[in-house]
Amino acid sequence: MPDATTSGADARQRQHNQGNQERKYTVEQKQAVLRIRRCKPTAFYEILEIQKTCTDSEVKKAYRKQSLLTHPDKNGHEHADEAFKMVARAFSVLGDKDKRDKFDRFGTDPDSRFGQQQHQQQQSPFSGFANRGGGGGGGGGGFQQDGMWGEDISPEEMFARFFGGGGGGGFNAGPFGGAFDAGPGFVFNFGGGPGVRVHQFGGARPRARPRNPGQPETEASIFSTLMGLLPILLLFIFPLLSSLFAGDAATASIPDIAYEQPKHPQVLRREMPDLHVPFFVNPKDVDLWTESKLKTLDKQAQMLYMQGLRGECQKELERKQRMRDEAQGWFFQDPDKMAMAQALHTPACRRMESLGLSTR
Repeated sequence: MPDATTSGADARQRQHNQGNQERKYTVEQKQAVLRIRRCKPTAFYEILEIQKTCTDSEVKKAYRKQSLLTHPDKNGHEHADEAFKMVARAFSVLGDKDKRDKFDRFGTDPDSRFGQQQHQQQQSPFSGFANRGGGGGGGGGGFQQDGMWGEDISPEEMFARFFGGGGGGGFNAGPFGGAFDAGPGFVFNFGGGPGVRVHQFGGARPRARPRNPGQPETEASIFSTLMGLLPILLLFIFPLLSSLFAGDAATASIPDIAYEQPKHPQVLRREMPDLHVPFFVNPKDVDLWTESKLKTLDKQAQMLYMQGLRGECQKELERKQRMRDEAQGWFFQDPDKMAMAQALHTPACRRMESLGLSTR
């Protein structure tokens, strides 16, 4: 009579071996998974095995190849799912013109907060403070959510849409269901339902589904279109024009000003009454001004200067806090990013402190 313990162990071993047999993969699939996992998460060109000078069609071709090699439904390697997600992330960036341009320019993931901070910085009249004194920490920061491959789309859904599936649960009509490359192009359906536009690549032009089957599509008349836009015109256009005219009237009496240093033709020196900060105007602009009007100009220049400093300082503090939050992370702190946040240069805030102004 066979030993019960030995028989049980043999059964468990047979089950384990059978489980391994269900997760099969070829040598090429294994090599693809191992190669991709050796890449850095943001080495998008390396992940897809393409050059930085490649065309959009070459990006799509590379995604087609790598996604088919690493898809967990066909690749049984234990790390295939991770590699598949890295391929999808690379394509979500390189497959979108705006995101690819930002990635090529800044070298960071355009969807990360750290990357967005780099390409969302805007210049202002006080941006010159950043060039004065001392070094400073670097700051940092697809598509957008309204892009073709939004941040919230899963790798599986991207795969299904790319290969012709709809909003994609399974692959019955995809590359694993026998309909690969069946049509002239790719059809992407976002959301489904009546009235949603379907964009066809390789076909003619976008077309709209009729609301009811068999109902002919109707073209909106020019009159109905204008009537539909009328509320927008009333709510936004007219108030905008009014504010523009009002702003011109309010600032018409204030000449162009250069703060702290003369800048031709602003070479006539004046001084703020409380801060004693020099500013410069064009002599021709104030040639006929009375002393009373010039003193009013001194107060106005001081007010505008303080407003500009406060606005810049607030941006610097918000940026620093964002960098700290990102460095803190969900589970552990990134010491390098935290050091960059702590070392971030805040020239406008320091200027306010030197003038005795509160930065809060």
